[in-house]
Parts: sequence; C-alpha cells; structure tokens
Amino acid sequence: MAAVATCQISENEKLVDRSCQISENDGQSVDRRMGKYHANVWHDDFLQSLSSPYGEASYRERVESLIEQIKENAFNPLLGDGEICPSSSDLLQRFFIVDAVQRLGIHRYFEKEIKVLLDYTYKYWNVNGISWGTQNSTADLRSTALGFRILRLNGYHVSPEVFRNFQDENGQFVLTRPVEEGGNELRSVLSLYQAAEICFPGETILREAKSFASRYLQQTLGQSHEKSQLLTEVDYFLKFSWRSRNPRWEAWSSIQIFRQDVDSWMSMEGVYKIPNEICQTILEAAILDFNIIQAQHQIELKIISKWWTEASVNKLNFFRHRHVEYYLAYACGLYEHEFSLTRVGYAKLGTIITVIDDIFDTYGTYDELIHFKEAVINWDMSMMDRFPKFMQICLQFTHETYMELADEAEKIHGPRARKWMQEYWTNLILAEFKDVEWIATDYRPTLDEYLKNALDSSTVPVVTLFPMLLINTSLPDDILERIKKIELDVMLGCRLIDDCKDFQEQLENGENASWLDCYIRDNPGTTMEQALEHASILTELHMEELTKDFLFYEKDIPTCCKKVYFDCMYRWVAFLWRDIDGFSTSFKGTKDDIMKLLINPIPLISDKRNM
Repeated sequence: MAAVATCQISENEKLVDRSCQISENDGQSVDRRMGKYHANVWHDDFLQSLSSPYGEASYRERVESLIEQIKENAFNPLLGDGEICPSSSDLLQRFFIVDAVQRLGIHRYFEKEIKVLLDYTYKYWNVNGISWGTQNSTADLRSTALGFRILRLNGYHVSPEVFRNFQDENGQFVLTRPVEEGGNELRSVLSLYQAAEICFPGETILREAKSFASRYLQQTLGQSHEKSQLLTEVDYFLKFSWRSRNPRWEAWSSIQIFRQDVDSWMSMEGVYKIPNEICQTILEAAILDFNIIQAQHQIELKIISKWWTEASVNKLNFFRHRHVEYYLAYACGLYEHEFSLTRVGYAKLGTIITVIDDIFDTYGTYDELIHFKEAVINWDMSMMDRFPKFMQICLQFTHETYMELADEAEKIHGPRARKWMQEYWTNLILAEFKDVEWIATDYRPTLDEYLKNALDSSTVPVVTLFPMLLINTSLPDDILERIKKIELDVMLGCRLIDDCKDFQEQLENGENASWLDCYIRDNPGTTMEQALEHASILTELHMEELTKDFLFYEKDIPTCCKKVYFDCMYRWVAFLWRDIDGFSTSFKGTKDDIMKLLINPIPLISDKRNM
C-alpha cells in the first residue's frame, strides 16, 4: 500500500488581510486594496516529492486483465437476451452493471457493450415505466427510477410522466405496491431522488418527486443511528447534488461507498443480486484505474509546480496563488491520459486569469488600469515603462503564457484558434475594466447592465474556449455559435453560484455590483434572504437547461468539448463553492479534496481469491 502523503499549512499562511501601502518605483506610496487571500498551499518541494507506484506497467496490465474478466463475466452474458445468472431480473441486471461502471469511472472500457445493454432495456420502456425483468409486466418504482436515470444520462428519450403512476389521486407519492420494491422502500426512494436530479425545464413531476424524496430521505437519516452502506449512500447524495458530483469525485466517493459492504452492492432484496465475485472484480478494477490515472496527474502536477516556481510572478502576493486548484478542475472533468495538454494548459491559463482578475478587481488603480487594459488587449509591450514594477512583471508573464497557449492551439486548429482566443480575451478585459469604471464612478448598474457585463467578466468564455482548443479533436468553423447556448447557461449558473457565496467579500473589497445587489436595487423592499432564495431558484432553472443541453443539444459537437463546459467548469464551480468559496479559501475543504483526488492513492481491497 502506498504511503499517505500529508501537506501542512502554517498559521501565518492562512487567511490574512493584505490591504497595504506599496512604495512604487518613483518612491511614491500608493494605497492599494488587496483581497483577504491566504498563501499558496502547495509548495514545490512537497509536489516534487510525490512518487506513486501506480505508474508501473504491472498495474496497467492488471487493470487490462480485470477489464477482460468483467467483459467475460458481466457484460457478455447480457449482450443478447441472456442473464448473468438465471432469474427473472434480466433488465435490472443490465441497469446494475451499467450504473456501477459509470459511477466508478471505468465505463470508457465498455462503451460498445453499454450501448447494446441499454438498447435492449430501452425496448421494454413504456408509459408505465419498467420492471426488473422482461417476464414481469408490472413496473416498480426502483427499476423505473434507476432505468430513467441511466437511460436519460446515456442519451435515450424517456418521459418523466411515468412517475405519475406512483402517485395517488391527490398527487402524493405512494409506496404500497405488492412486493414493495424488493422489500426496500428506502432504496426505492433514493433511486427516485437520483432520477429527479436529472430534470429538464418544465418537468414539474420531477420537481415534485425530488421534494418528496428529499423530505423522506432526510427524515430517515435523522431517525436512524445505523451506519449501513445504504445510509452512507443516502447521506452522500443529500450532501452532494448531481451538479456538484464531477466525475472524479463521483468515482472516489462511489469506491468508498461500495467497498463498505460489497455483499449488499448491486442487489434488490428478494429479487436479484449480482454475484460477489463480479462485484469484487469491478471494484478492484475501479480502484486500480483511479490510482493509475492519479499517478499521471501527479506527473503533470510536478510540471505545473516547476513552471510556477520559475515564474516571475510567484513572488508577488497581491493575487491568489491557485495553480493546483485550477488543475483540479480539468483533472476532475477530463481526467483521461489523452487530455494531459488540456489539463496543464488550463492550470497555466487559470493562473494568468487570476493575475488579471485580481489586478482589475482590487490591486490596480483606475489611472493605471486605463493603460494596462490597452496593453493587455493589444499585447503592446512598448507600454511597459509606464507601469509600476509589479504590473510590468504581470504583463510580461501574462503575455508569455498567453502566447505559449495560443501557439499550442494553433498547432491543433490552425490560425482560426488564435483569432477565436483574441476575440474572447478582448471581451474579458473590456468587461473587467467596465467593473473598474463602475467602482471608480460609484455607478450602480441595473440588473440587466450587470448581467450583460458579468457574462464576460465571469471568465467562463475564456477558461472554457482556450482549453477546448488544446484538445486534439475536429472542430467546425462555426463552433463559437454552436456552443453559445451552453456557454450562456454555464456563465449565468457560475455567476449566480459565485455571487451568492462571495457577496460579503465583494462588499469588503469595495465592489458595488453583484447579482444580489442589483436584484435588490431593482426590486425595492426585497431582503437579502429573498434575493438569495430567488438566486437559488434561478440556479436550478439554469441547471435544468444545462443538463438538457449537455445530454441532447448539438449531438455532433464532440462530447469532450461539452465536458469542458459541464464537467470541468460548471460542476467544478458547484463542487468547490458548495459551502463557501473553496477557491479563494482553499486551505480548508478544497485542500482535503485535492489530497483525496490528486495526492493519496486509494488503498487496494484485500483479495483472497485465486486470480
């Protein structure tokens, strides 16, 4: 078993007020605002010391062997109309296997097999839902909810109206059918809750289902003193919404849940259970695969850390040093080996974005930023001498990093990539400066004015387009138009999440425009609590739009490009900002998340079988 790494942060590196008076090149002192940011958590000596054994070929060979065993013992018997073991649950078996490999993050090894299995089950989906087996004509709640979620997530058109079959004449959900869900009502309600999270706009039945299931699960959790695998799962799904469960976190968490009690995993009491040996094989493959990918991520972390250590800006302390936190975003969403360039590139891009953002938000003066804006848009290095030393360093660093990324993107997508990047970059800088003008003139924008500018100043367009251009895949010439709707939903969703978590800090930094402020001004008499509630409703609505777009909009856009927007951006923001702004204040929960996902390998299961 690999040793567990530890990373300590000293008390003087934690949250501090960095407002100060700086002596500039000409000897004059300039009062500057600085955010309350803590220092870099991830020191180079710690990252360079990482040494995972899972990069060795023997582990990859073991995974390959396990994948073949899973195909032979779990998938192949189900490719026709057969079963893993004789029973009346041929549909449920298919849902169990697909759900397991997808949640554990190893589904990429079984794409063809998964399609065959789901095509088979889809033939039996009807207006009543679906049963656990083709020989049973009565739909049950658990099978219907499980089938709905899996089919919808894999691009099959299924109507949520089937859940009305599980309501009484008053619209209340009932759980009183014969052989009630294989004897486990709680598991059925949990399946309903998971299905209801995959909601599209206007699907009121799923909102009703989620409300019912949420109350039921919370009440059950509050009344129980057990620590079963099922209750652990309930607690997990209530704490982490589907929108915040990025692929790597889902894989890590599912491994922890499933290994707690392998015997009760993939079972429906009184109906069917996937054999223990198959469950063990799938779990072992998932753990090894996770650790192998993590070993690759650690190699990339060393590259990023070396780059950061040698960067001219790392001695400047006015901006947030978060290169590892940025890397986490794309490591969670596009974690496979082939996206290495994208992950490393995004960590560098995020760093220059933070430099620019914190200069415009707090540290630069209005007079400096008038000229700095032009220099950064046009990359006019002849303007260098008119800036204070820190701005010269930042301009040079930003220019070098931007050009490095543009060169890489041009190698893949030609000159059009550089043109697209410049268009989005210009929009970002102009939007950043608009915020500066509002603060300098004490202008209070309307909500419409704020949103129009905030969509670009959110940085979402830049931090999604640039990394997407580092993916070696074919892109149509009209890609910017075709992704516009997804981009808009992600921008609005991320802006609402960020503003609702950061509004107090924004006020302390002298900013007079956030979504909450503008909404309250536009709606006199509205309290902050009411504004937050309305923002929460809007966030859910945008999530519904984005979910539908991700699964069904513009299907010929490469899935990896959609994942940039959904998994790497929206879900990363929802994950990191789930309690607080886990980016600015990353030495707490975010540090623990990084240790789990990027630093410490998952211990292997004890295996007494003859392999």
